[in-house]
Amino acid sequence: MMPGRPGRASVAAILAAILAVAGALPAAAQGFPQRVYRDARVKSEYHLQIAIDQVRVPSPTPGLCIVNGKISRVFRGNVALGTPIELELDCKKESDTVRPGQTLWTDVDKLTAAKHIEAFVNRGPYGFQHSLWQFVIIAEPTEKPTFLP
Repeated sequence: MMPGRPGRASVAAILAAILAVAGALPAAAQGFPQRVYRDARVKSEYHLQIAIDQVRVPSPTPGLCIVNGKISRVFRGNVALGTPIELELDCKKESDTVRPGQTLWTDVDKLTAAKHIEAFVNRGPYGFQHSLWQFVIIAEPTEKPTFLP
């Protein structure tokens, strides 16, 4: 072996380490740490349940599904029941390939079949906006929140 050059065992160990790190990157890049999502829920202006009237799916997917509905429960915030609401939610089909990243994708089929969602939202310059994708599909409105801060 020449001085200053790693041997085969060292090269193999280095390559194994690089592959281990590279393999972990997509999983690590799939979202923020859980505390960031919790903070988004805690700091949200509104915590609502929404009766879904319509879901418009982009063509092609993945993309932004437009969810239209009416507010059916208010757990936080000052907004009247029955207020119309529109949310843009990132959606994809099961067959779609998406890049790893911070976006939390919702399955198009599950979203279009949904009748209600519970969501943490804020008012933005163009209406209501989800708080870091903090919403869940629920079967029906409930008296108490199903998705806690």
